[in-house]
Amino acid sequence: MKPSVKANLYLALGILGLAAAVAARTFLSAFFNDAQSGAVIGVGAGLFGFGLAKWLVGRWGEKNPDLMKQNEIEVKDERNQLIRSKAQALSGEVLHWLLMAGAWTAIFFNAPLWVTLAFVGVFVLKTILDILLMAYYQRKM
Repeated sequence: MKPSVKANLYLALGILGLAAAVAARTFLSAFFNDAQSGAVIGVGAGLFGFGLAKWLVGRWGEKNPDLMKQNEIEVKDERNQLIRSKAQALSGEVLHWLLMAGAWTAIFFNAPLWVTLAFVGVFVLKTILDILLMAYYQRKM
């Protein structure tokens, strides 16, 4: 697909999102309750922001093809991929332990039990996911 066609599709997506948000706020408020209307507005605003940002990047790429090519090379470079993977792994590990800190904080402040269990549940889920992914990559590599 040509870059200009792709950029225009993103622009259309942004306009569609804006139209959905405006329609939910004005025309569809009689049919939706507040939660449904808010959800449609949120999705529409998200689509608008995403579409507009991708369209602007596409337009910038059309005006600066040499910079876009250099950026694509950097994204696909093995060294940069390794750096990105290490940074993501470290940030995941930090967030993993912040979940336990959140659980202890919830216990300390007498938060409802479901809050503490939610923190612990996500912690356990991430631990299981880590183990499964390690086993997968050990077989793959």
